[in-house]
Amino acid sequence: MDAEFEGIVANFPPLQFDDPAAQRASFAELHASIEPPRLPGNIEILVDRSVRSVDGHHVETRLYLPTDLSAHSPTLVWIHGGGYVVGTADEDDSLCARIASDLGIGVVSVDYRLAPEHPYPAGFEDCYAVVTALAAAGGSAQFDRLGDGNIVIGGGSAGAGLAAAVALRLRDEGLTFVTGQILLYPFIDSTLGFDSMRRYADGAIFNAHDAEVCWQHYLGAERSAPPAYASPSATTNLVGLPPAYVVAAGADCLHDEAIDYALRMIRAGVSVELHSFPDVPHGFTGVAPRTSASKRALSDLLEAVRRFGGLREAAPKPVLVAVSEE
Repeated sequence: MDAEFEGIVANFPPLQFDDPAAQRASFAELHASIEPPRLPGNIEILVDRSVRSVDGHHVETRLYLPTDLSAHSPTLVWIHGGGYVVGTADEDDSLCARIASDLGIGVVSVDYRLAPEHPYPAGFEDCYAVVTALAAAGGSAQFDRLGDGNIVIGGGSAGAGLAAAVALRLRDEGLTFVTGQILLYPFIDSTLGFDSMRRYADGAIFNAHDAEVCWQHYLGAERSAPPAYASPSATTNLVGLPPAYVVAAGADCLHDEAIDYALRMIRAGVSVELHSFPDVPHGFTGVAPRTSASKRALSDLLEAVRRFGGLREAAPKPVLVAVSEE
């Protein structure tokens, strides 16, 4: 384990994915007991409930708007993690506000429905509805304050899985308005078929048992032969997807599925920037954002959003930037 993470991992409480309701209550109690993050002064946060999912459910979103937002700036749609069963949009306030402030763009964080109360496809449909409403200018006064430039989608863990799934469906429907994917340690293989699932079966933060339980909550009997939009690793055709920035955590049971998905996109002709950070646990950028590895990953994330959003001319980069960070 990376030395900067040893103390953090040793003191990190085990997560209760077997009982998502208990874990949500634990998170809520923790959040209520700590000071809220200090956010950049130039960011306004708005809550919007105007987007309707396919079954009529109103999807809540959080909008992060810089005071200097231009009419033609891009927008990042961000999807939080939590194994498809826990997590809320506001848990990523610090990250979303930083991206909005540093890049001068709007960020939309999606509070999608969670399993097991709302198994697949509820959360996926919520995320898809937000992205398509944004592209269509959604009819919301809040959304109308966002720029009309490129749309980038992204997330961490299950959020990355949902972002990848939305990108696949948009590709299948011939919709090309999403110009980039940000996939941090994606949770995308419901079959648990990659070697890292055994190599790091007892990994810190998130382990093989957690993964199995989360997929069971989300997919039930379908997890062994999943739909591609539920488990993007099941997709055989990755041609035509938008460019991607992919981060794999080296000491993570999900490491190999991230690497496999990135390499298969590359072979399909997709422009991919892949980074594998050695000896760091799952969720490392959120668990310990001030560590050296997290700072590098987040700095590169900002540059990827800048590039995918078309904020400036980017110098040509090799298809595979790095398989391992020194």
